[in-house]
Amino acid sequence: MRAVASQCAGTTECPLHEATAEAVEKRLSNLFESLRSKVVTLYDGVKTMVLIDRKIALFSLFVVSYFPYDGMASLFEAYSDLEKGNGFPLYNLIANSTGNFTVTCQDCHHPMAQAGASPDADISIQCADAGAQSEDLAFLKGLYDAIAAQTQLADIAFGLAVHCVYAIPNLPT
Repeated sequence: MRAVASQCAGTTECPLHEATAEAVEKRLSNLFESLRSKVVTLYDGVKTMVLIDRKIALFSLFVVSYFPYDGMASLFEAYSDLEKGNGFPLYNLIANSTGNFTVTCQDCHHPMAQAGASPDADISIQCADAGAQSEDLAFLKGLYDAIAAQTQLADIAFGLAVHCVYAIPNLPT
């Protein structure tokens, strides 16, 4: 994140431009924290209502981090609009990158851009990279604290790590 924030601070063309990388990171952090209590509601006037909250904003950063050259500029532009209360650019960015942003009860999964890998392969790779996992609550608390000390994306990364606790026994061999 620091590298992206540094690049944003280095050019006035960045929609979240600030004088320093730390200031860009602080601006993003303030946006994410504001979405804890001030969710942005989108309604198209017909049948679709979407709530843009902290989790969606962070998840979009998590996904775009895998494709920074293709998506970071558009994401920062969408975040700039979101700061002003306009969530449609972020909604459109996510909908266009995932192909399915509207979740129904029969389709309860998190939208994620796939990079040509199957969900089983994604889980296998993520869990192998995560190392040993345990259901022990003290272990899980320590794991969350360690992740939170390193990134604002702790909620997402921790969710993936906990997923590995239960997915590893069920992985195809």
